[in-house]
Amino acid sequence: MNELIKEIEYNNGKFPEEQLKEIISRKEEFIPELLEILENAKENYEEILEKPNYFAHIYATFLLAQFKEKQSFKPIIDLISLPNEIPDDIFGDFLTEDLHKILASVCGGDVLPIKSLVEDSNVNEYVRCAAIKSFIVLLGEGVISQSEVIEYYKSLFEGKLEREFSQVWNELIYDSCEAGPSELYKYIEKAYADELVDVECISLEEVDGAVKIHDKEKFPKLKDEGYSFILDTIEELGCWRCFTKSSTESKSQYMMGINKMKKNNKNKTNKKQVKATKKKQRKK
Repeated sequence: MNELIKEIEYNNGKFPEEQLKEIISRKEEFIPELLEILENAKENYEEILEKPNYFAHIYATFLLAQFKEKQSFKPIIDLISLPNEIPDDIFGDFLTEDLHKILASVCGGDVLPIKSLVEDSNVNEYVRCAAIKSFIVLLGEGVISQSEVIEYYKSLFEGKLEREFSQVWNELIYDSCEAGPSELYKYIEKAYADELVDVECISLEEVDGAVKIHDKEKFPKLKDEGYSFILDTIEELGCWRCFTKSSTESKSQYMMGINKMKKNNKNKTNKKQVKATKKKQRKK
């Protein structure tokens, strides 16, 4: 293992900015090692769970997303497709705040594996939410069209998504408001009528408000709202609370707190949490 990789393998509370800069400047040299980190994480995830300060898989994921490395798409999909709460346990709130941008950054326009995540009821619900949201990133970046997003979301409303109350339905409503609430309104209305959506997260009245705004400004500036590719790993990660100099809180304590919060509020996640790309809750 390269010495630079060894230096970022674990979180000791200090953000390794210089090491990351060096890796970025020599990206072609490091891409194979970063891919290997992800592949090893999938094969040895139980070891990661026993090493709460292990951080290499998170750095690798962000760096490969910044590099737009399509070879990382499959190993990332494999990792986040691990059963039950395992993705939560090894990635923490990364799932709700950044995964949608990661998927969009590395997919190379291939949305079929992302659709498979969305439509698989065995996949972690926060992973499925991120997969739904990744379509808005691809829309904002001009990779896919509004009509493509609306047609796919329509297919979810019409049966590709199991009609059971869940956070996944909340996410579909949120992102429908970004894609085209007027075009999807009758499907949204039916979801509320069938009690699939948590009205404490987003009410139908709020959807009505989104329709008015969207119709006035047919396309909001999605990239400005956080629906964009990963461009700078250092900027994305440097503000995480586990690296705050004034804090002695370790990554393991931080992630355990986040996971506990998630598990206690699975169906009561408020809009600030779901739209975390806009709020960047980990910032100072």
